Amino acid sequence: MTSKPSPTLTPAADFACGQMTNATNPAAPDGMRGGAKIYGFCSIETFCNQGGLSLTHDDAQGFYNYVKQFTAPNFWYQDAGVKPWIYYEQYDNWQDTYGADAVKVFYHSGHGGMGGDGVFYVPMGADWGGLGCTATSNNMRLGNEYLRYLFWSTCLSLRYTGGHSPIRTWNVANLGLRMIFGFETVSYDNANYGRFFFEEYNKNKSFSQAWLDASWRIAHNQGPTAVACGATQAEAQGRLFNERAFYSQAAAKNWWWWRWYSAALQRDVMTSMPEKPQLAELATPHLSAEALFDRFEMGGEVGGDGAASFQDGDRAFSRSADGSFSIRLAHPNLDNQHAPSAATARGAADRLINRLGLRGDAQLVLDHVILAQAAGGTSHGSGEMAGTRTTETIVQYRQTIDGVPVISPGAGTLRVVVDNDGNATRVEGSLREVRELSAGGRRTPPQQPQPDGMRGVSHAEEGSPEPRAAHETALAEATGAKLRAIVARGKGPGPVGFTVVPGSTEVGYDFKGDTAELMATRTIEVDFGSGYKKLYRIEAPLFG
Repeated sequence: MTSKPSPTLTPAADFACGQMTNATNPAAPDGMRGGAKIYGFCSIETFCNQGGLSLTHDDAQGFYNYVKQFTAPNFWYQDAGVKPWIYYEQYDNWQDTYGADAVKVFYHSGHGGMGGDGVFYVPMGADWGGLGCTATSNNMRLGNEYLRYLFWSTCLSLRYTGGHSPIRTWNVANLGLRMIFGFETVSYDNANYGRFFFEEYNKNKSFSQAWLDASWRIAHNQGPTAVACGATQAEAQGRLFNERAFYSQAAAKNWWWWRWYSAALQRDVMTSMPEKPQLAELATPHLSAEALFDRFEMGGEVGGDGAASFQDGDRAFSRSADGSFSIRLAHPNLDNQHAPSAATARGAADRLINRLGLRGDAQLVLDHVILAQAAGGTSHGSGEMAGTRTTETIVQYRQTIDGVPVISPGAGTLRVVVDNDGNATRVEGSLREVRELSAGGRRTPPQQPQPDGMRGVSHAEEGSPEPRAAHETALAEATGAKLRAIVARGKGPGPVGFTVVPGSTEVGYDFKGDTAELMATRTIEVDFGSGYKKLYRIEAPLFG
């Protein structure tokens, strides 16, 4: 190659979000490379030959903002600065500073796809040296220098169904990685993956737990995945479930273990406006840090904003200033491979909620029963694969207001995690009691007919069109605005189509500060062609 990489880059301006209270430095003090050369970033919104995204820089910014409190990242390449040399062996540790293998932790946010052969492909911001506009996993060699933790905040980067596995996709590329993070499914174009990851991490969670929970705070209809490697099955399992510091030592890849969430049960969604739309004024969260300490027989210092944290052995406590909390009662018994029934897990959850009075005056309905699952295998010898096992069952309740569910991502839920022994191991809540309901507010436009007639056929021949509900009109307008914005951002060809994700249309309350307003939402999957897709949450305010 005649051309060489350029180290010039201009990171986006930092968000004025401040530092996280009680922030934990995730980098292990193992001193392999001193205090620097730990983090690197790439994010792409304007691609070389694909339709554009809108929130990948924000996504990377959330991760960047957190770690820069402790260590200045090596680099952050964006858009046309993201080129194939960053990912390929010849230059992936250029000048011992730049490239994916020049750092301990590398975070990439953008498009991603996977072929039927298990090869992961990721579009670039620009060509470089004739390598084209796409980097592929089968041409990467990562971890033989410094990389240990690889984050793919993209679609389809870490699959385990349909004949795929992390081993199939990443075994050749992996030359020392300890952990990889990605998605089994198409993921959302969302600003919060990086920020939520460290918010969950600071609730005393392992890296893999934080990745799964951060992604499911955004939406439950995407599939985050985390994988860990080790010399033995026990080492890989231990790393997967427990690692929460970024270490410099390379890991053997004799064994791989990965984990994910699966929804076993879920409630029916509300798809129409309530007969009497109302605006809800919310009360101060009823469970203060002191009240939670008392109920769970824990103790710790409480900040002026009501935030608090505590850890003592297996037990850990975290409460945010907004009143949400996460409490670990014990580590799960992972040796027991026999999961309880959904009814048994729900019974354990209900007993804990009722005994400690965790719901207060909030109205709750069963929202999901979620299975935390894991599997593993080795590429050595006969290629032994360990079958899928359920490690925990998550019983999640959702708050309703006058019978209407709260549908804000990451809010209005009470969740109890039950291990295979039937013991509650973690409790998490984000409820807000209602102080007052009122009929004041603005309404959506009245119902209108939908002009969906076939070309060349008059309305008279069709008959009168059916009126479209007001929330459907609002969602259609919001969808059109989103699609126009996507087309406007793209440098390459625009989207080739979109579909509404079945079962995703819902009407409910959205928490906005100390109020809850009615909103309609649905998810669309946008097809950008060449195997690249992205999910978008469409929101339309209805009454507030």
